[in-house]
Amino acid sequence: CLTATEIDEDAKTFKVGLAPETLRKTNLGTYVPESQQRVNMERASEIGGRNSGHFVQGHVDNVGTIMDQWIDENSLFFKIAFPYEFMRYVVPKGFIAIDGTSLTVCDVHSEGEDGENWFTFMLVEYTQKKIILPSKKVGDTVNVEVDVLGKYSERAWEAFVPKMEALETKVKQLEARLQELEGGESTASSSATDNDVNYGQPIGGLSNVAAAATAPTPEQVKVKNTDGTEWVRTKQSFFDTQY
Repeated sequence: CLTATEIDEDAKTFKVGLAPETLRKTNLGTYVPESQQRVNMERASEIGGRNSGHFVQGHVDNVGTIMDQWIDENSLFFKIAFPYEFMRYVVPKGFIAIDGTSLTVCDVHSEGEDGENWFTFMLVEYTQKKIILPSKKVGDTVNVEVDVLGKYSERAWEAFVPKMEALETKVKQLEARLQELEGGESTASSSATDNDVNYGQPIGGLSNVAAAATAPTPEQVKVKNTDGTEWVRTKQSFFDTQY
């Protein structure tokens, strides 16, 4: 995604500026006039217009290297080696932009930072005729833009995780406090306690419904607090449930 800085309508040419960040993230620094390398071009789309369902911006994340390519009937497959740090944003049937062309990922393989990391995609016959990618060979580089929605989702999750961890810590503290209070003197009017009543389970051959009906009420399970006051606790099944 570049900005045209000069336009010569008579010569039918234009110029773009390449910032240092662009040169670090792309292979455009290798393009020189003597090479006469071709480039893919697309005008900016209008906001609100129809698209193919792929959300790509033209903002390159890093450079990939062509590991292999092969023909599958009338389609052309490519296998791209890509840095591990970006592989978490590449998913099968997800979208990805290669040299600015929005494509669908086929297979993904990731072995970690020290292992082999790659993905594949294919070009249908129509696309092969419209872009420069089919002219590239094994060992050539391509500019890759990963799924921006995946990056947004990751950032939102990073903001959510600390709150979840804090909530889990608070729940554990409350459970520990409850266990401490339940270890004190019990003033329950019934001989049944929280430990010898199996809530919601058959008791003496009764059905689950009947057993639940015989469970002690909140008034039947009381514990004396350290200051002499009494508080009531009922069995909370969600404490022991793994969601």
